[in-house]
Amino acid sequence: MKQVICPKCGKTFSFDESRYDASCNISFICPACRKRFLMTLPEIDACHKNDIDTSLGFITVLENAFGYRQEFPLHAGDNIIGRASKGTEVDIPIETSDMSMDRRHCIINVKEKGNRPILTVRDNPSLTGTFLRHELLSDRERAVLHDGDVVTIGATTFIVHIPDEEDEEYFE
Repeated sequence: MKQVICPKCGKTFSFDESRYDASCNISFICPACRKRFLMTLPEIDACHKNDIDTSLGFITVLENAFGYRQEFPLHAGDNIIGRASKGTEVDIPIETSDMSMDRRHCIINVKEKGNRPILTVRDNPSLTGTFLRHELLSDRERAVLHDGDVVTIGATTFIVHIPDEEDEEYFE
């Protein structure tokens, strides 16, 4: 069972996601306010998390209007992050109705130094800016990311996961 949050009134209700295919559009009517809205199931869910390559890190989107968790692997080079929208090409399309997130909001660059990934973030530039650890990045500023860093774009928040850094913290 998945939880859905109505974008109008905030009421939470459940539905059985096993009855639907990944990436299909589902129409809901909120039982509280009768608002009709669409949701797309994510292609990568918790069952398939181990099937993706996360050796260079990944992000976990926590706050979005649909109330479901999204995870995206990062690849070497630039990873363009933005709101999922038809006709807009991004590497990480976040499913959300958050209009304060640009379609091409920010970029996470991944480089390998030795056998460790080095991640940096920069604003694309966007209208609402990119926040790292609750600090606004200035124009053309690049900031180094560490495991567990919180990045906010628009009204959406995601956490950065860097596998090699997780291991080092426990053994230092």
